[in-house]
Amino acid sequence: MRFIITLLLVVISIKALAHQPKIINYSPSLENPHEVIYPEISKAYYGKLMGKSHYFRITSNKDFLFYVGILSPKVNENCKWLSLDILDENNNILYKANGSKFNWEPWYEPYARDWYWKGPEIGGEINKETGFKKSFLVKSGTYIIKVYNNDNIGNYSLAVGEAEFFGSNTFEKILTWTPIIFYIGPYMDIVHWKKFDVTAYIPHIMLLVLFFLLYLIIKKIFFKRKNYVQ
Repeated sequence: MRFIITLLLVVISIKALAHQPKIINYSPSLENPHEVIYPEISKAYYGKLMGKSHYFRITSNKDFLFYVGILSPKVNENCKWLSLDILDENNNILYKANGSKFNWEPWYEPYARDWYWKGPEIGGEINKETGFKKSFLVKSGTYIIKVYNNDNIGNYSLAVGEAEFFGSNTFEKILTWTPIIFYIGPYMDIVHWKKFDVTAYIPHIMLLVLFFLLYLIIKKIFFKRKNYVQ
């Protein structure tokens, strides 16, 4: 077990832009938006537009740091653009990021080990280290994030929040990052993005190798004991 924990911690300790993964398996509407909890903690919502816009709601009783960005999976060289609107509780547009007029660029996400098209963001100044915008302070209240495009068709990864949370202890670290390492990447590749990328299975291969080595070690120990008893 210590070997497995060590392996996971080595993988998740790599310096990268990391978001807690959340898969959206339904179409959150304006009437029933997906609730974003702890909006300052970075999260990646993986969703798929199927004819309707998706909505996410942030409700805060205090001022908080706000950041939203959108990615589109790079399945081929044809980018499927998406746009973002930030609405208030009365559906007034507060901020707008038009994906159709944005210069989408390829970007590699090291945690899920996948290529994306990097889209527009709503945030503050650019962080020179990451190339992404920083969060900025907004007033308390209700904010609704609208994800859409011209036909409301396509896959996306919606990033909300900037502050990275790796967990306060080993157990929390494993619970936070195991899903994206062993599940999110392969699941999104095969089920949603209809592609196969062997790099998404590197942790699975490493784990199989680890189990095989443990098996050989245990077998060798017990084999020696058996010979000694004889």
